[in-house]
Amino acid sequence: WIMAGVTQRISEDLRSDISTKINKLPMSYFSKTTVGDTLSRVTNDVDTIGRALNMSVQNLISAITMLVGSFIMMLITNVTLTFTAVASSAIGLLLMTLIMSRSQKYFVAQQNHLGAVNGLVEETYSGHMIVKSYNAEALVRNDFTKMNEDLRSSGFKAQALSSLMMPIMTFVGNLGYLAVCVVGAALAMNGSIPFGVIVVFILYVRLFTQPLSQIAQSFQALQSAAAAGERVFDM
Repeated sequence: WIMAGVTQRISEDLRSDISTKINKLPMSYFSKTTVGDTLSRVTNDVDTIGRALNMSVQNLISAITMLVGSFIMMLITNVTLTFTAVASSAIGLLLMTLIMSRSQKYFVAQQNHLGAVNGLVEETYSGHMIVKSYNAEALVRNDFTKMNEDLRSSGFKAQALSSLMMPIMTFVGNLGYLAVCVVGAALAMNGSIPFGVIVVFILYVRLFTQPLSQIAQSFQALQSAAAAGERVFDM
């Protein structure tokens, strides 16, 4: 309920600020920027920010709470197994950071290409009589085909790269199970810990790695919001 109100107020404020800014822009801005691209910033980009905040912040709060709580319980239970689980999770976080650094530029390109497509569509449809009069259908169609292909390409790269994060974190979770079982078995054979600690730790590893998957999913949505926000604040 709180986040729904917060995100709607943020979206409202952004749209109001853009509207105020548009009225202050010089004529030269509108001579080099399509109306459709400006509309895309007011509608698509602001909506993307709102959707991402509404979905991601709630998941991040619950995921971080679960992550901290399970980490504390693991430390209380056994320090050695805790560092084993954390070390395996660090691999996933490193890979996730690497993917985010690569995919962010494609999210930015996706939003820019979407604005370009909207700009061409708005100008073509609103000036359709002019296009028909000058027999420019083929020219407009070629421009649209190229822009549409650029949007498809950047969208594919952004989604494909960011979608790798969830399976990677699933793999890291399974890797954590394996590491805890191996190290725990060695400790149990030495008599350092009872067998029950291993069973408990397997549950803790699940509670520890599951929030990491939620965080990865949230960051995927926040990358879209960051790309949209860049266009909004650029104006």
